[in-house]
Amino acid sequence: MVMVRFNSDIPTPVVLLFCATVIFIIFASYRKLLCGKKTKTFLIFHILAGFLLLCAIFQPELSFSMKTGLKKPVLVLIDTSKSMEAKDRAGISKIQQAKEFLEKKKYFKKYNPVYYLFGSDAKIVNQKDIPLIEANQNSTKIATCLSSIIKNSSDNYSGVILLTDGYENQFISWEEMKKVITIPVYTVGIGEESAKDIGISTILTNSPLYEGEIAKISPIISQKGYDNEKVSVSLKENGKLIQGRTIEITSNFVRLDFEIPSLPEGDYIYEVSVQPGIGETNLENNHFPVLVRVIAPTLHILYVEGNLRWEYKFLKRFIESDKKIEPCCLVRVGESTFQQTGGKTIDVPTNILGKEIFLNNFDIIIFGDIDFSSFSDKDMQNLRNFVEKKGGSVLFLGGENFLKGLKRDVIKDILPVILTGNEAGFIEGPFKPEITEEGKNLPVFENFQYLPILDRMNRCPKPTPAGLVLIKNLESPDNPLVVSTGMPRGRCVIVATDSTWKWCYAARQDEKLAYEQFWARIIRFLCGPDDYLGIGNRVPDINLDKRTFAENEQIHIRFLFTGENSPFNAYIVCPDYSKINLNVENNASIFSSKKDGIYLVCAENKGKINKKEFIITNQGSEIKDPGRDDIYLKKLAEISGGMYFPIENSDGLQKELSSRKTTVKTHLAITRESEKFLIPIIFILLTICWFLRRQSNIL
Repeated sequence: MVMVRFNSDIPTPVVLLFCATVIFIIFASYRKLLCGKKTKTFLIFHILAGFLLLCAIFQPELSFSMKTGLKKPVLVLIDTSKSMEAKDRAGISKIQQAKEFLEKKKYFKKYNPVYYLFGSDAKIVNQKDIPLIEANQNSTKIATCLSSIIKNSSDNYSGVILLTDGYENQFISWEEMKKVITIPVYTVGIGEESAKDIGISTILTNSPLYEGEIAKISPIISQKGYDNEKVSVSLKENGKLIQGRTIEITSNFVRLDFEIPSLPEGDYIYEVSVQPGIGETNLENNHFPVLVRVIAPTLHILYVEGNLRWEYKFLKRFIESDKKIEPCCLVRVGESTFQQTGGKTIDVPTNILGKEIFLNNFDIIIFGDIDFSSFSDKDMQNLRNFVEKKGGSVLFLGGENFLKGLKRDVIKDILPVILTGNEAGFIEGPFKPEITEEGKNLPVFENFQYLPILDRMNRCPKPTPAGLVLIKNLESPDNPLVVSTGMPRGRCVIVATDSTWKWCYAARQDEKLAYEQFWARIIRFLCGPDDYLGIGNRVPDINLDKRTFAENEQIHIRFLFTGENSPFNAYIVCPDYSKINLNVENNASIFSSKKDGIYLVCAENKGKINKKEFIITNQGSEIKDPGRDDIYLKKLAEISGGMYFPIENSDGLQKELSSRKTTVKTHLAITRESEKFLIPIIFILLTICWFLRRQSNIL
């Protein structure tokens, strides 16, 4: 592509027309003199002088681009993590395969390669030292190392040749990687194509959970080369078999669910093990420990009711029957007067919403048939702060005054519905409630099949974009029964009826059971274990790059809050139950140990503790697997515009590199600084032209 422009105020077409006219006049002036070689010679000198004079006047710029072979050096990255120590059936390690590959590929030299070793970090290495390298890094962070090198030097290199088995130890965002990798990556897969392996990829749990709930432990079994085979999976505690199952492996990933009922309060370390397959060489990933944490707190509930109605009497009785709930029930008997039941140690102010310090005594606040019109905006702000800052939850029940007085800007952001002011009206039933698909996806509503008929419901307004309908009304889909917010801190739930008490009053036992299940699960939803502990609010969430580390490997720990940071103490509980305090700076800390075992990271604040387990082993997360991750390496090459080559079929790499073209842009211009060189040249050309004319007697 060629572009021409002039540094002149005159339009380019006019300049080109003027230059053509000048050249034509010079040519026409010598038209009758073109019969001899000498006349042609001085004509050429004259035209050249005229052209240079025009260039000095109009200062043209010429830009053009052309494709050429790779000119810049290539980067060669060699994986030296411990997984590269794994040997194939011939006894050759993956790191040795990488060395032999580089030794054989003599054509690399013409691309001026720059070599890096990488694992947990990257460092440059001289080519002469490559035969001496060892696979000794404790983890493989392909994406981090590759991104860092390219970010710092992508303009200086034409591509990357990546020699690795593809076993990445960290989470990868392909969208982010696509933005960072600006040059093609040619991945060379090191290791066996068909290495057989079976192991535990990860374990899902519902930890932490409340005492009396069912603990669920769900290992994800991964496999290569063992399709349709049966294997045994066991669950152990302190080396003792708790449960065992035999499963058939029908896909690359199979989920298995273990359930342990009614665990008492405490921390439990379980180990899931899967039976090794026939001919399997990697046994490091056949067992996986997991922490199950059971807590037994006392929930503090404030129940504020507008009158002594049936819904209040039955719900109050249900709450008081739970030994793990400490209720404080208030019934309005005057304009600002409430009759108190329970919570005797709490001093109830005249204005119950007037002080945040009073509201912060509770985990859940339930409002019955309350008209909020008499409460000020400051009171509403206190209620909002209870949800957003403290992380508490609020429940609004249906009734004659359903949501009355709440249509205010100060509180609308925590409500799951858009108020219209006409919510107090009723729709007469009967109605058949049903849990929505969104509700069924929440663990708290699992296996909840039966909800009895309701006599009447309030007119529930339209949910906000962030509102979540948990239970709908089959007869009137536009009028949901239970709606919740999905806020990261605290929740606000609306139950648009005042007749659930009839389920408990009914003679049928299944309706009484449905009443107990309904309110037990609503309360559990309002304040689950994570909510009670204040994870992300009172105490930070704990983030680790991975769960398995090698001896003396640096463990980077991050402490995360969803909003403002709160003060906390952080420490490690070691396998021998000793404690090591952590030095936390900018919500991050580093830990390492040379002792194998299961460790706990703990973050504590005012009696609330968050815990996360990790494991230290001799090998760490680097599995000694002779295979490779072809899918990962193909994807990495694809998003960068490169290509994947298995090591046994890598001859195409040379052809791909030689066919790769780089666009080179060239820019030529006449500037004011260069004019001083043009004038002497023009003078010399015109002098030669004059001399030739004198010799030919042409004036």
